[in-house]
Amino acid sequence: MRNFKFNSLSAIIRSKKARRGMTIVICVFASLVLLITTAGAAGTAAKAVNVIMDGIKYPLTKGHPYSENGTTMIPFRMISGKLGTQANWNAANKTLTLQQKENKIVLTVGSSFAKVNGQPVALGAMVVQKDGMTMIPLTVVSDLLSAEVEVEVDEFSQSVHIHTPGKDLGELDYFGRKIRTTNLPKNYKDYPYILEDIPNEMYEMRHTINYSAGNAETGAQVFSKKELTSEDMAKIIKRMKIGFDLRLNVDYKTINPASYAKESFKYENQSSSIREKEIEEYAEWVKKNKIQIEGAIDPESSVLYYPGTGDYRVRSMFRFRINSFTEYKDLFNDVYFKLAEFRLHEKLKKGVWYEGYADLSISTNYYNPIVGEHFNIDALSSLFENTTLHEVK
Repeated sequence: MRNFKFNSLSAIIRSKKARRGMTIVICVFASLVLLITTAGAAGTAAKAVNVIMDGIKYPLTKGHPYSENGTTMIPFRMISGKLGTQANWNAANKTLTLQQKENKIVLTVGSSFAKVNGQPVALGAMVVQKDGMTMIPLTVVSDLLSAEVEVEVDEFSQSVHIHTPGKDLGELDYFGRKIRTTNLPKNYKDYPYILEDIPNEMYEMRHTINYSAGNAETGAQVFSKKELTSEDMAKIIKRMKIGFDLRLNVDYKTINPASYAKESFKYENQSSSIREKEIEEYAEWVKKNKIQIEGAIDPESSVLYYPGTGDYRVRSMFRFRINSFTEYKDLFNDVYFKLAEFRLHEKLKKGVWYEGYADLSISTNYYNPIVGEHFNIDALSSLFENTTLHEVK
């Protein structure tokens, strides 16, 4: 049943005056979502976190911010040369020195303490190097650079926001991200607005619109109906992230097939209870085939369209790595898994990161749904159907 609604674009976009006072925003809801110990998943494994710096969201790629054991870690490169700081890296000692006005902050890889003007200060987590990137606890920004920033709670955006004081961010969307009006993609009219931190490649990616369906709609057409609130879209994306966190983080050593299936099915279209049994069978296969996968998705709320097939598609960035399996068969809880080999012209490899964009399907089994509550991941939603899947070199 098609009853998907958006509010007016003017209500979605915040003026620069409304956002001028934006500071660091640590979203409590996001932390709760990302720290859920999902049934059968990696448990305390790192979970991807969205961090927006001056209206620009860090992409879901190498060095992406993450939360682990209750601590948010961000790549140092996000703040390098920003927030009134100067930095120096000593490769031999693996120390990072930040100078902010009269304050000198020294961080050491492998240490959970910083030296601030020579005095030790606890960070709550160690500075680490991951995938060749230096990752620092968010407390470095929120506490040690406190003369430059403030902390407040934003229960909506499900993101961490860092704002350079006094910097005019211009026009932002509802989620605090910069809107651009230049260097637009060729098909910019298909969207309600274009974001600064999304490359044209994502916007210009082919849609899975069934043009023979008379009611297929672009994102701009869907938005123009002014019938769905941004709060609804945020709730849907929250559920998508949890659902795909379960799909993309499986470990044969810890997975409990029954509980995994029950938890995963909660975030899918509830039209068929048989689906829960199918998920349980997949989880049994994970154990038997010794499958270990880690990954995440990042859906874009403004890049949504109706393909005319009864569901909606939300374009999403994804990233995953397969760490273990015995037989190359049904590695993912994804009905289009076999298309991965077709897209890449080779089989997926162990120990290699893959990234791309995919149009993920959401749908509902309710006749008159409460949009923000009843739209969930469709059972056929796939990373491998309409995708730009590629190996990270």
